[in-house]
Amino acid sequence: MPKNKEKELQEIYDKVFAQAVRHMKKYEPQMVAGTLMAIAMRLYRTSLSADGFHAMLQTVLDSEEDVKSYFDFDEKDTLH
Repeated sequence: MPKNKEKELQEIYDKVFAQAVRHMKKYEPQMVAGTLMAIAMRLYRTSLSADGFHAMLQTVLDSEEDVKSYFDFDEKDTLH
């Protein structure tokens, strides 16, 4: 990924994450996560072909073991 795209990706991640944290002060974390997931699914469905959407969902399922909790990091890991 080009450097400028990495910077943009980090910028949008930080903004959306901060917004999610603010929402978790009022709503349950699972409600916030579910809402973000539903929005993400619709965005992917809108922007990808049917095959691309299926491949993306499979990638998510295949990465289940790689997803860490925000509580599962040590000091040398980067927490987004």
